[in-house]
Amino acid sequence: MKKKTTKNGSHDPLQLLTVWRTYQLKRWKKQRRQRLTPGRPTISDRLPRLKAQRTAKTKWRLISLLIIFTVGACVSMYFIAPISDIQQMTVKGTKSVPEQQVINASGIQIGDNALVQIWRAPTTASQIHKRLPKVKRVNVGLTHFNQLTFTVTEYPTVGYLVRHRQYYPILENGTILTTKMAQSLGNSPVYSQFKNDAFLKQGLKLYQAFPKSVQSAVSEIRLTAKHHNPYQVHLYMNDGNEIVGDLRTLAKKIKYYPTLAKQMGGKGRIDLEVGAYAKLFDNSKENSLKK
Repeated sequence: MKKKTTKNGSHDPLQLLTVWRTYQLKRWKKQRRQRLTPGRPTISDRLPRLKAQRTAKTKWRLISLLIIFTVGACVSMYFIAPISDIQQMTVKGTKSVPEQQVINASGIQIGDNALVQIWRAPTTASQIHKRLPKVKRVNVGLTHFNQLTFTVTEYPTVGYLVRHRQYYPILENGTILTTKMAQSLGNSPVYSQFKNDAFLKQGLKLYQAFPKSVQSAVSEIRLTAKHHNPYQVHLYMNDGNEIVGDLRTLAKKIKYYPTLAKQMGGKGRIDLEVGAYAKLFDNSKENSLKK
């Protein structure tokens, strides 16, 4: 019988040991290259960074808590200390509204807490506007820790409504004040015979549509409604002339007034209700005018 032959070294222990050592050497070299290769940090490299990040986060948390505690303590001390009480109130920007009326309308008194009033500033501004319709805007500010300042913006007066020989100011937003006056002030026109608020609003809108040069020339706007035209309006000018027109159309025709006034050769009445013609006051001659 033939004996089975085997390859030399196939089960040689020394050869297996050599292979195992070669494998371990390659593995060690690979791990060493990975440790030395930049951009590929190992766990041992990451540990110091993690510790530094945790330390930084802890410091920022402590600093944040310290800041919050300090601010809270300062605010608490400010509320407790007398310096937080209002010691003075001033009003700026008023023209016709008395300063004391603004202070009274605010409801704030000397000794009230300043920060509380700053927090309530929008409510205070709304309350002032409600009690004083002429006030358009008001800003409540704090200076020197305990001095309150009201900065006021007023609605301008755009005219005066005449009723029962009394003059009532008309504001830019159309509000008619209840304040009675013996006469009008400034250059604002007088509105008379406007018994209907709807027609008065049209009259205000008409005046606002006039050119600035014509606005300054108007002295009085009177509603002279007739049966044939309830929108008829009569304008009295500062130069002595008079204009008759329609509330609905006069805004478009009034731009011709300066030219028509020069063509008359004297003081008179210019009718712009339908066409355009004039009648001098000193005679009965009527002149047809071209626009």
